[in-house]
Amino acid sequence: MPLRLVRFASIVAIFFVLCFSISSVAQQDVPSSDSSQATPDYTAIPWTDGTVEDALQFSASGKTIPLTNYSIAAKDGNTYTGVLVGGDPFKGGPHPVTLHAVVIPLIIQIVGKRSATTFDPTKANPCDPGNISPFIRLIASPIVNPMDLKFNGVDVGYYQYVDGFMRAEFWNEISPINDGSGYSNPIVWSYAPKFLLPSFIGPANGVVTGSGCAQYGSVSHPLLDQFIRLFAIPILQAEGVLAPNQLALFLVHNVVSQDTVGSTKCCTKGYHSAVGSPPQTYAVVDFNTSTNPRFGSVHDITTSSHEVAEWMNDPLVTNATPKWGNVGQVSGCDSKLEDGDPLEGTVLNLYFFGYNYSPQELAFFSWFFNAQHTPSLGAGGVFSSAGKFAGPARKCPRGGSY
Repeated sequence: MPLRLVRFASIVAIFFVLCFSISSVAQQDVPSSDSSQATPDYTAIPWTDGTVEDALQFSASGKTIPLTNYSIAAKDGNTYTGVLVGGDPFKGGPHPVTLHAVVIPLIIQIVGKRSATTFDPTKANPCDPGNISPFIRLIASPIVNPMDLKFNGVDVGYYQYVDGFMRAEFWNEISPINDGSGYSNPIVWSYAPKFLLPSFIGPANGVVTGSGCAQYGSVSHPLLDQFIRLFAIPILQAEGVLAPNQLALFLVHNVVSQDTVGSTKCCTKGYHSAVGSPPQTYAVVDFNTSTNPRFGSVHDITTSSHEVAEWMNDPLVTNATPKWGNVGQVSGCDSKLEDGDPLEGTVLNLYFFGYNYSPQELAFFSWFFNAQHTPSLGAGGVFSSAGKFAGPARKCPRGGSY
């Protein structure tokens, strides 16, 4: 697969002018972090180029991804509104809604004092048991391909992993309607040529740690996101590879990001956001095969399952919830509908076509909004996809789960 030839000289020229002031620009989008603080494993950047109402209008006209809005009375006495990707699980007789996404393999090069190290997700991986590239492993995974899925002992049918999770999340709302068969959000995936970003120059913007199967790269999170927003997305849209009615899934291999590169605290392994008007939703996901212990249980599709599910539940990063926290990756209180964060570190085993994949367990919608004794909408009557949360979120401060 050849490297993409950049034909848009004017875009490139403007981009490199922006690079001189990119650090200050980036800090407006991504909150800075003290180097003594742990960087969250996963994060999200809210869409700021319009309102939720604008996004719904764009969706209705087909200019951005399919969206549906909801309104729910929560345990704190407030009513919360938001948007989900795809169909409306609260509407009787829902119809399947087809979604579209593009996988974009990102080649990341980190330049050190004596050499440059290239991280390419399309290259054969000698640390994989079959010498298979991360790109092919992702394409062959349940993120892309349907399989018979059970959540908490409930067979939700033959679906892609995140589509099946969404069915499980709202199972007791949709199951009386033709056994839930009407609610489905299948993703049609397409694949872009690999894309080479401008190099990350160490040590301030990129460092390489370890060697062999324990090697990984760390890059500046603000710089990475600005590269994607100002460089990759405009070029891909101009070339007709990407459009706002598709999710852009940027795939990296053994590369994480940090607000402060070189911090002894760990790193962001994935995040999602949206940019532009109409909104172009996107996510950056690491397919990790590094054996470095700082990655813990994060492997292969852990990050992609986390980010695609959060994109489905909170595509604009604007969905508010009652305060929850002190669980998963969240210390203190949070109030976002990010269903991967409360269970960060809880990874499942899913054997599929000869490979043991590691998707993450995810919190159900009901976990964020329900009172202690309010029944869950989720499969099995619990509050997460593998039953770790038997009850809903506790009020924060204190936080945790019942």
